[in-house]
This record gives sequence, C-alpha cells and structure tokens, in this order.
Amino acid sequence: MKTRQLFALASALLFSIAGLTSCEKDNPVKDADEALGKYEIADASSPIQCIELTRDGEYIVTKNPSKTKADSDLELNDVWVYGEFSFVDGAYLLQGFGKIVIDLLSGGAAEILIDGNGWDPFTVHANLASTVQETTINRSLCHHWDFKKTYFSLSFSDLPYLDFSFELPGCDFSRWFEKTGDKEGEQELEKECKGLIFTENGTYAVLFDGGKVNVGSWSWENSKDGSLNCEWSNQYQSFFKDYRFHGSLTVDVTEEDPATCTIVRSFETTMDRYRLFRGYTSHGMKTSLTYYLEESK
Repeated sequence: MKTRQLFALASALLFSIAGLTSCEKDNPVKDADEALGKYEIADASSPIQCIELTRDGEYIVTKNPSKTKADSDLELNDVWVYGEFSFVDGAYLLQGFGKIVIDLLSGGAAEILIDGNGWDPFTVHANLASTVQETTINRSLCHHWDFKKTYFSLSFSDLPYLDFSFELPGCDFSRWFEKTGDKEGEQELEKECKGLIFTENGTYAVLFDGGKVNVGSWSWENSKDGSLNCEWSNQYQSFFKDYRFHGSLTVDVTEEDPATCTIVRSFETTMDRYRLFRGYTSHGMKTSLTYYLEESK
C-alpha cells in the first residue's frame, strides 16, 4: 500500500515538473511591447541572421544572402528588409515581409517562428542582444528621425574662389553630385535619403527612397559633447559603406526640444579638376554636411 502511494506521489511530482518545464519553454508573447528588441539567430545556416523590433513600431530583418550571389553583386534589399509592424493574435505582422511568433525563454533566449519572404515556415533559436545604457540622452536619440533640410558647405584648400554652400529641403543628394562632379558617388550611392534610425540596441540605419535601408551600429565617443561614431556592418561595409553617414558625427539632441535633432558630418577628401594646359590636378576639399531632423510622426 505504501509502495503504491509513493509511486502515485512520484508520478504526480513528475507530471508537475513536466508542466512547469513546458510553461517555461512555451511562453508566447501576449503584448506588443513584451518582446521588443534585437534577436540574433544562433543557427548560421538560417536564411535570417537578425530580427529587430523597435519601440517606434518598425522592424529591420537582416537576411543571410544566398551563397550563389557574389558579395560584390549584392543590393541593399538582398541584405536588409525594413518596414512597420503590427501585433495581432499573438503574432507580429511585418509589413512587406510576413509574420513572426516569438516564444520567450529564460536567460534572454527565444524561439521564433518565421513565416515570410516566400519561405516555408520554420523555427529558429535566438538570443536578445544587449541594449545601450538607459540615459536621458540615449532616450532622446533613439528614435526614427526624418530630414527637414540639409546644409552643404564645401571649401578648397588652394582654390578659395570655388568655396560654396547651399541648402536643400529634405536630404536629396542630386545637387551634391551636380555641384561636386562626384560621378563615382552618383553611380554607387542612393541619392535621396528619407531618414535616420537609432535604436536602444545600438543599431544605426539610413533610410532611402523606395524603402531601402543601410544598417550599421552606433556608439558614443563622448556623449557629453555629442561625439558619436557610426559604423557600417563589418560583413558588408566594403560594398555599402556610405561616407555621408559614416564615422565620427556630432549630434545635438536636447530635452528642451526633444522632437528635433541636428547632426554634423565633416570630412576631408581630394577632388581632381581639369585645368587647361595642365590636365587634371588634385585639390584638397573639406566638406561639412549639417542635417536638420525632426522626430517621425
């Protein structure tokens, strides 16, 4: 009799433990804000490398481009997909991509069901990336910003009469290429920039016309004086590095006017210009780009 009671007690205990384990593993998200963050996929063979959901209701998916396509032939859309998301019946609906269902596990891990981009549904294991420190300036910076206007200033070290500056609404670089004669940049770079995104996960993204996006990372060089460093993804930087938004920037975003932001990017380059009887000569050129931005509505 005692043996049967012990067996029954042990069985009940085992079922209870199994139930607790099941609840810990199977924890579907019930609220849209519950699973915001950047999820890095652990499986190197996965067609998706990373999924990020931002507090502005936007997503960035980093794909693993097909090995049959040379890196030099990649387009921005081959690597990143960007758009807005909504949350319906426990699933995140990623506009222009598909849907994902996130099961949160312990220790910052998650199981993610991915159903989109023309693939058969599949599940991957992922881990939440670390976030930047929660500070006032970081909270102010981490938003989707739209371009209001851009101020261009160019000066030549030995040709002062060619110094000029001009201002444009938004951030359309067509006049930049026209004024500077930057034919190579005109062919390689997207002309019209729509906005910038900074996230709490250290992600930095430049949005272009047509929904294209170039994704990198940001970190402070010195938050007190607004010195920010922006780097493109190491894996793709040789193909998508954009000098207009790369390297050291100066950021001004304050509590007094949190809906606006100013970013200055200054750099020095050389320019070859044709002079009669002397052919092409090289001249030092200093460029300053000032971006005036406002928080996206």
